[in-house]
Amino acid sequence: MQIRWYHSLTLRLLLLFWALLFAVASSGFLLAIWYAQPETAKPLPQEVQETLSPLLSDQVTFASLTPGRLLAGNYRVAAAVTPEEGPNRLQLEPNLANTHRRELLRQLDADQPEQLRLPNGMLVGPFKLDTQRILLIRPLSEDERVDQKINSERAEQAQTMVLLFGSLAIAVLLGFWLVLPLKRLISATREIAAGADKLHLKRLPRRTDELGELARALETAAHDLKVSRDAQRRLLSDVSHELRSPLARMQVALMLSQDDDNPDATNPHLTQMSRDVERLGTIIERILSLSRLENGLVKLDPQPINTHELAKRLAADLAYVDAKYGERVLVLDADWPITATDDELLRLVIENLVRNALQYTAGIIELDCVRHDDKNFTILVRDHGDGVPEAQLAQLFEPFFRGDPLRHHKAGVGLGMALSLRAANVLGGSVSARNHPDGGLEVSVNLPIVPIDTITEDEPTETEISEQEPQESN
Repeated sequence: MQIRWYHSLTLRLLLLFWALLFAVASSGFLLAIWYAQPETAKPLPQEVQETLSPLLSDQVTFASLTPGRLLAGNYRVAAAVTPEEGPNRLQLEPNLANTHRRELLRQLDADQPEQLRLPNGMLVGPFKLDTQRILLIRPLSEDERVDQKINSERAEQAQTMVLLFGSLAIAVLLGFWLVLPLKRLISATREIAAGADKLHLKRLPRRTDELGELARALETAAHDLKVSRDAQRRLLSDVSHELRSPLARMQVALMLSQDDDNPDATNPHLTQMSRDVERLGTIIERILSLSRLENGLVKLDPQPINTHELAKRLAADLAYVDAKYGERVLVLDADWPITATDDELLRLVIENLVRNALQYTAGIIELDCVRHDDKNFTILVRDHGDGVPEAQLAQLFEPFFRGDPLRHHKAGVGLGMALSLRAANVLGGSVSARNHPDGGLEVSVNLPIVPIDTITEDEPTETEISEQEPQESN
């Protein structure tokens, strides 16, 4: 659905931001005007009148007073109205005339002597004698300066508070309008990644702007991904059946084609074909296992597992496959824990790492364990080869990646490490690799220790498993 221009989120955000900014600026401006209003004149104190009246009672002295002249103490003439007619009848002190002309003229017309506080002094008057009038000004006292400063600071604080709360209002409104929907979209994206097909978007898909369009697109994507996952799972099931069956028949046919009467006359072409069929079956099995792990098709069957016995059984099984493998795999005595986990999946993790080390190196493969606390432990698989370039360490667990395919072209297709990582993730752990300081590659399998009492009562107990496992290893 195409979004109309007047439904555009960009336009709405611009209009909302402009309206809020205008409201905040207007509030600050009005507040500044309110606090910037000129102070009102107050009656002149009686003691000031009694002090100045004797000095202003003489006609000659009064007529000689011109703006800027010092009268007595700190008082000087700020404005005067002389008896002469003409443009020079009104005289104002130049500095005051530039900044406070209106206040001077208004004060000259007052009926009674008053005092008006200006930023740079206290204006006093008017004092009249016949047709002459004068205004005096004195510096502000310390108390008057402090009071003036307090009023100025209050005005600045009020403006700051208006701007602060106005900005907060803008942030809150924009948050409700934009940030909350984005959080819901992020949560919906995570739900899709987790495999959900029904998203919790509330009323978001009903919006007519870009966010609404994105929400509707996510709903469509979630549904399409669900359909795709279902189709992929069906395909895996079909591929598993359709590929395994002909491969099994080919293996049987190749065995029957061997000449049992004359074993020395084995056809080398048939032998090579048998190896390739077996290799192809292994590759298909690993691809299907990786796909099942990535699609969450593996169901865990937690059992009490003695990890040390499991590692020793794995080494014994490899020795049965190849005697040289048994000589190269060394299981170290360490603090191996007993944990409730899936035996097959944990074995898959370790076996793929060990097989990978056996195929790519020629030395001893060490299996060690470090128990951190009662909740976590780490299985270490270390070889004594040449290690891996640092730039390739992060790629080791990518499907179909091989560090040196030219040197070991028969080592596999690069799925063992990826299988170990996916299986460890299903078990609630992780896998990482590093070059050991003393040489070789060391792969760490970090897993949680799950208490035995978390499994059902009808499963084997820890005592039973410890009694049975030595018999199985024999």
